[in-house]
Amino acid sequence: MSQTADRKQEVARPASKYGFEESWLDRTPRWLSLLVLGVAGILIWYGITLLEVVSPILFPGPIETFEEIYLSARGILSGDHVFEALVITTQEVIWGFIAAAALGFFFGVIVGETKIGQKAVMPYLVGFNASPKVAFAPVFVAWFGFGINSKIVMALFIAFFPVIVDTAAGLASTDRDTVMLFRSLGASRWQTLTKLKLPNALPYIFAGLKTAAVFSVVGAVVGEYLGGGKGLGELVRLSAQQLRLDRVFALIFYLSLLGLALFAFVSWLERRLVFWHKPEPLEITSA
Repeated sequence: MSQTADRKQEVARPASKYGFEESWLDRTPRWLSLLVLGVAGILIWYGITLLEVVSPILFPGPIETFEEIYLSARGILSGDHVFEALVITTQEVIWGFIAAAALGFFFGVIVGETKIGQKAVMPYLVGFNASPKVAFAPVFVAWFGFGINSKIVMALFIAFFPVIVDTAAGLASTDRDTVMLFRSLGASRWQTLTKLKLPNALPYIFAGLKTAAVFSVVGAVVGEYLGGGKGLGELVRLSAQQLRLDRVFALIFYLSLLGLALFAFVSWLERRLVFWHKPEPLEITSA
């Protein structure tokens, strides 16, 4: 009788997808894990500032930073200069991301589908990607001026390469036997690309787009920081010069929200368009 009860208890015991028994970490909701980790980080941050391990001028505490975040939020809602800077940076990020997505997809198809793209175009693209991109900021300012155009080009320049690589990788991941089946049924190269390879490559393409969404924020801020302008990157530079690092942290917070919002939009678009592909969420597993 006891053996039967023990077997029933083992069957009822939850197991992870790898076949091992689930630990308490596996059963913990993700929001709770994020909350605990965030609170722990803030407490460590507060402890460092309380012990004055670093000068408060150079490393503001969480209270000062949160106060500056609140003041900046009030300014954004009232339409002051922070709101105007946020609008400008948002325009630069969005247009830079759109340009990076279009250009990256175009070159990704060329690299993934043509021999000349693989042998001649890709080495040049890798060389451009390996170059110090920050050094191009004053060049773009000289070419496109101090307005938003130079920042859009900078965002494009930093963000387009992941789209190229993931698009080419997605096209190359198509099963060779399936391609041969399409060809044997009389499908042209264009039909094979549009009806087989591109749908198969969409998860890869969206992976590159999500990376580009984050990089476009970096590119716009780098362009503003080194090439002037009126966006949040310029406010970060001015605040750093005045040693208002609490304001710098607050502006970085809003820049992070901007990148997170664009990343979330691309993820939402992926779930709508690539509905047949259900990637498993990242899970915490015990060692």
